[in-house]
Amino acid sequence: MEGTNATLRLQPPTYGNLITVLSIDGGGIRGIIPGTILSFLEEELQKLDGEDARLADYFDVIAGTSTGGLVTAMLTAPNEKNRPVFAAKDIKDFYLTQCPKIFPQNR
Repeated sequence: MEGTNATLRLQPPTYGNLITVLSIDGGGIRGIIPGTILSFLEEELQKLDGEDARLADYFDVIAGTSTGGLVTAMLTAPNEKNRPVFAAKDIKDFYLTQCPKIFPQNR
C-alpha cells in the first residue's frame, strides 16, 4: 500500500505469548505423506473440539515449501464464512487425482 499511512495489524498469538507454527516441507508427490499425517491430526482434534475444527484453528502461522505450499493453501484458503475451504482429509484425494497433472513423470 504505497503512499498510505495504513499499518498492518497482526492478530495476537492464540496461546498467550506462544506463537504456534506448522511448517510443511516440499517433495513433489511425496506431499501425500504430510497430507495423510495432517489428516489424522485433524481427525483427532475433531474428536476433542467437534467436526468443524480445522488445523488452521490451532496454528498462528502455517507455511510450506513447494508442495508444502500447496498443502498450506489447502489448509488455509478461506470460504465466504472465513473458514478453511478444505479439510485435511481432502488433501490425500487431491494428490491422488491431481498430482499426475501437477507432477508428470517423464519416462
